[in-house]
Amino acid sequence: MNYRMAELLAAEDQTSGAGTKTIDIGGSDIISRIDIRWLITKAANGMSSYCHADISKIELVDGSDVLYSLNGGQNQALCIYDRKAPTMNHGQYINANSQRSFYGIDFGRFLFDPVLALDPSKFRNLQLKITFDEDVSDTTATANSLAVWAHCFDEKMVSPMGILTAKNIESWSLSAAGAYHYLDLPTDQIIRKMLIQGYRKSYEPWYQVIGARLSEDTDKRIPFDWNLEDYHQYRKGMDTPVIDGFQGYSGPAGFTYYLTATDYWAHLMLTPAASTILLYQTEPGRGGKVVNYATGDVETAGVQTGWLPNHCFQFPFGDQNDIDDWYDVTMLKSLKLRLLSGSGTSGNVDTILQQLRRY
Repeated sequence: MNYRMAELLAAEDQTSGAGTKTIDIGGSDIISRIDIRWLITKAANGMSSYCHADISKIELVDGSDVLYSLNGGQNQALCIYDRKAPTMNHGQYINANSQRSFYGIDFGRFLFDPVLALDPSKFRNLQLKITFDEDVSDTTATANSLAVWAHCFDEKMVSPMGILTAKNIESWSLSAAGAYHYLDLPTDQIIRKMLIQGYRKSYEPWYQVIGARLSEDTDKRIPFDWNLEDYHQYRKGMDTPVIDGFQGYSGPAGFTYYLTATDYWAHLMLTPAASTILLYQTEPGRGGKVVNYATGDVETAGVQTGWLPNHCFQFPFGDQNDIDDWYDVTMLKSLKLRLLSGSGTSGNVDTILQQLRRY
């Protein structure tokens, strides 16, 4: 076989409920992708927060050298944009059932990219660290399961020249509306993609960040200067939509759920499991939050369709499959990102870079 799937961590309950699981990565197998599955057994219908809120950090480190560092929501968003996947969640949110969410680290442009992949022999002390808490998305949950797999090259011999890395460069905590914030971006490695995340629970991302302007060498060149609500609408003609399957409950008191698409008009389309029950919503679905109502308690199935996975805008640089076409910032003297906060006065604005790291 050219490829195989290796088990880095067999499914196990993290009995502490919250903590950091560290997995050593060694051997000679070259890895194209790492996949992570997080599962909780729900103890209530509805949700307290997003699935990804259970995973506060995913890191790949080589001793003190951080190769990859994102939280669960940022990780999922990057996977969705890169893979053109509709979602990373299973969409089952019913008491006593399993709520599954998935996360991944893609070291190449696509699965089994022969040019970009992780070669553990190039590092000295490679470790994957996953920080989790079982009772964030469902505050009543008391059981979990974590599993990790690696997609490896087997009989196919490859000699990758490097890997894709991703890091949260800075998190800006908002305190005022309409405020500018300046960030010096690193120029030591080629940039493939940038994500800007405007995160506040139950709010669309442009409520936190409405403007983004990139400047080279003291405004010698301006690669972009966007109103981000306009940019989001423009990207609809280029990006694939986010689609979440849904299985949960509706009722007169309302059941709250937190889903992947976070633009203002992301909606659930639901079907009740009873012909005499009427369904309705009283909110527009801001920031991925939806509240489902019905004339009686009833199990419902449906789908949420929208954009902006986990509050993230994406800025791809060049042809994403052509390494030579990516944003080579290594000859610049400075690269500055100017952010403008939206009408919100709280929340965070995070800047994530996906970069090319050569061996």
